[in-house]
Amino acid sequence: MVEQAFAEMGYESHRDRELSTVRGKVKVDVFAVKQNTPIPTVVLCECKHWTKPVEQSVVYGFRSICADVGAHFGLVISKAGFQSGAQATRESTNIHLLDFDGFQETFFNEWREGIFMKFAQMSGALTPIAFNQFVNKDPVLDAKLLGVNPFSKYEMFFGERSFRAYFIEHGGLPVQVTDPRGDPRSSERISIATFRQYFEVASQGFTDACKHFDIKLLRQAD
Repeated sequence: MVEQAFAEMGYESHRDRELSTVRGKVKVDVFAVKQNTPIPTVVLCECKHWTKPVEQSVVYGFRSICADVGAHFGLVISKAGFQSGAQATRESTNIHLLDFDGFQETFFNEWREGIFMKFAQMSGALTPIAFNQFVNKDPVLDAKLLGVNPFSKYEMFFGERSFRAYFIEHGGLPVQVTDPRGDPRSSERISIATFRQYFEVASQGFTDACKHFDIKLLRQAD
């Protein structure tokens, strides 16, 4: 989930990445780099899905790795918390100790911005479907759209309940929307409770639209 979150934020992210340091080769759970900044931001993560708190020695060793590879900051994400000495070890360093909820809260705004860009790409790719009757009038696409109301079926991409209302304008959830997945002629309403669910449902709907309407532009934007 951590590697996936960084990828969705626009980072180039890798799981179980082997790195070279002055002490030899080491492996980190997640290696992420944001390239579209004046100075690329390098992040290392250790994800400890343990039943016991992370001890001081783990943080100390990870601190050395981050320093050796020149990481801008490092994250140790623990399921069971940290021993008291671990917190003292990371003081005055670029290491941050978090549980998964803390990780999500810390990076939520950056994640939302990254997801917005993905939505913008998907929405742009769906534009020929939504506006074919007004602009292109592609007869093949027109036939596929028979019985389909694209502004209703794909309202998560267009209209008042679109991604813009929730990822830019901070609209409240839960929300009732038309399910964009499956048959384009279906108009089943579903309830969306979280931002993650909103994105996953919309992404699957986008993939289904790619297959049904067979538009190359859609596949390229996915």
